[in-house]
Amino acid sequence: MENTVNYIQNWLAEFGPNIVYALIILFLGRYSAKVISKVVVKALSKANAGDTLIKFLKVIIYYTLLAAVIIAALNQLGIQTTSIVAVLATAGLAVGLALKDSLSNFAAGVMIIVFKPFVIGNFVETAGTMGTVEEISIFTVKMKTPDNKSIIVPNSSVINGNITNYSAKDTRRVDIAIGVGYESDIKKTKEVLANVVAETDTIMPDPEPVIVLTALGNSSIDFAIRSWVKTDDYWPTYFAMLENVKTKLDEAGINIPYPQMDVHIKKED
Repeated sequence: MENTVNYIQNWLAEFGPNIVYALIILFLGRYSAKVISKVVVKALSKANAGDTLIKFLKVIIYYTLLAAVIIAALNQLGIQTTSIVAVLATAGLAVGLALKDSLSNFAAGVMIIVFKPFVIGNFVETAGTMGTVEEISIFTVKMKTPDNKSIIVPNSSVINGNITNYSAKDTRRVDIAIGVGYESDIKKTKEVLANVVAETDTIMPDPEPVIVLTALGNSSIDFAIRSWVKTDDYWPTYFAMLENVKTKLDEAGINIPYPQMDVHIKKED
């Protein structure tokens, strides 16, 4: 019994301080990890980094610091941590290689959230897809197409291609292209098209709408109406004007020609 007591006393004398120091490191380190992660969250929130990125980085920072604290505590206990660090590094490399596509999507997701080429609710065209952005996550972007289909696009595909954000500006220009027959009077045609513009309530007066002759085509004289509307009014205005142009031209007796080609056949004796 006396030997056991002596052994415990000697063991505590030798390892007790290290155990206390290790517990202090663990306690203070865990507390510091929480504080640092909260500071980072506040900084990112002020920078409007986005809730998805903030939550993700908070977890990454906290557990990375906690892992470092645990390694420091084990080292204080006299446990060799070099091999542990090497194993973790090797495992991290292996996981990184296995998940390189996912990591690429993650990096792209961070760029999307930080640089904000679009936000939820924007109507965009990217990666061969056009639709309204419903969700932006670390790895993917969820979009709803005009015909109500849900499409999930990898973030790397978004960042590596062109992004057209149709909702980025408050106004958009509506371009209507019209071709009329060569027998048509240019002045009269412009007057008819001007009436179409005047009857379209959603067209903004400034910038002023323009009606121009754009080309002398193979089968038609080509005109264009260029007018500005609020972004939300773009498609209703486009469809309404297109229909009204056809109606007004028909009423004015102005012909919209079919594409045609003259073929001359030469007969050889």
